[in-house]
Amino acid sequence: MALALLASSFQAGAAQILFQGSPTESTTATVSRNEPTLLKVDGRKIKRIYGTEGMFTVTPEQDTGVAWLKPTTDKPLMSIFITDDTGQHYKLLLKVEDIPAETIIIRGSKGNAHQSSGIKNEPRNEEILSAIMALHDGEGDPKSELIPLWKGVRFELVRTFDLRGLRGEAYLLTNTSDKQVVMDERDLYRDGVQAVSIEKLVLEAGDSTAVFVISEGE
Repeated sequence: MALALLASSFQAGAAQILFQGSPTESTTATVSRNEPTLLKVDGRKIKRIYGTEGMFTVTPEQDTGVAWLKPTTDKPLMSIFITDDTGQHYKLLLKVEDIPAETIIIRGSKGNAHQSSGIKNEPRNEEILSAIMALHDGEGDPKSELIPLWKGVRFELVRTFDLRGLRGEAYLLTNTSDKQVVMDERDLYRDGVQAVSIEKLVLEAGDSTAVFVISEGE
């Protein structure tokens, strides 16, 4: 709790208020590179924050249900999932910048304000997130198949995973060009795809990243 107590003394800027409905769609926010950022789900307690290992540290406050996040990477972007005490999931794309400490408050979609009353995600959304987490944890059947994507990248299918009518695919994407590649999850959506998660959105020459694609099964 030492970090949380220390972070309380920082003077945060204006809060970033995020409205989000679907857990499969990223909402963008900005966090400080050098100081802890306060994360809060409006009216709820944060139970878990999930993301790529080694990208950040988290210090939770059990009593208040908030959490302090501090990047441990020099990468400019990273994705996280937050789960609150009702089982609702939120996906954030975080931009890491040299700014003072920030406060991020997450609320339900403006068009679906009733979700903040404690209604959980639809069961299908829960299953989609479970499939993404399973792939991230290394579950599934090993594969080795090169998939044509676009010039300058190598896209290899490395694992597949089936869960309740969903098809999960884990890929290894490598930047084979001599230039920086900036990924956008929307580039990988196609008919039937329910969710896309890319661990690193900015790839320097030679860098690789895991890519998880969840689509409707057979």
